[in-house]
Amino acid sequence: MSSSRDNPRRSRSERWTRRGVLAIAIGIGAVAFSAEDQGERNRLVAEAHLARRLPVIRAELDAAEPGFVLLAGNSHAEILGNALARRLPVVNGGIGGASARRYATQLDALPFRARAGVAMLFLGTNDILRTAAPLSKGTLGGFEAAVTRILAWLRTNADVVLVAAVPPIGPEAQRERDPAAVAAYTAVLRSVCERNGCRLFDPFAGLRDGETGLTTQALPQDGVHVRDYDAVARDLATLLRGIGVADRKRLPD
Repeated sequence: MSSSRDNPRRSRSERWTRRGVLAIAIGIGAVAFSAEDQGERNRLVAEAHLARRLPVIRAELDAAEPGFVLLAGNSHAEILGNALARRLPVVNGGIGGASARRYATQLDALPFRARAGVAMLFLGTNDILRTAAPLSKGTLGGFEAAVTRILAWLRTNADVVLVAAVPPIGPEAQRERDPAAVAAYTAVLRSVCERNGCRLFDPFAGLRDGETGLTTQALPQDGVHVRDYDAVARDLATLLRGIGVADRKRLPD
């Protein structure tokens, strides 16, 4: 893999990554917090970020023309939305720090004026926190119920709905997140997709170390975000062109 200095587009992508990381307060930093204090701190930062994002998403939905691409879900959607918008007509509906349950509670605040051509959903990373006992029956059931509600909303407002597999995590993230839950939550997403006429796809396939839930490649310091979102966005643009989404602006590969 080339360095940021060799690839200016990677530098832009990494800046978006850092922005997303700061927005949802991932990483411990120099100050030590108890698990309870850290959880409360992250909750407050996530609430503030949600308050900033909702009016922005509403404005984009209100201005969108029919056939746009919607990226919905967590920080992966939010960061990829910035990268993909340079190639296609995108509404960035990503909210850094959002779990499936949190995102599902915001749907009534996000009305569509025009119908989307494709909606892409990214969830799971913030649902596999160890503090939530992610492999318990209750937590898995709550995730499934929230995803089902979100997919019903997307199916009502988009012609095609694509759901991303849960991305792998780096070793740095294992203290807070359970890598064994990555495959379990992806299986839930697949099951819900099959029942709701959606398609599961895996834009993170090249990063996976088998079924471990871990990545084969180095990630940024938090162990959660992808190092090169521009590369993922290029693959998404190719996928979307393949299902008939026209380019707004083509950039060289």
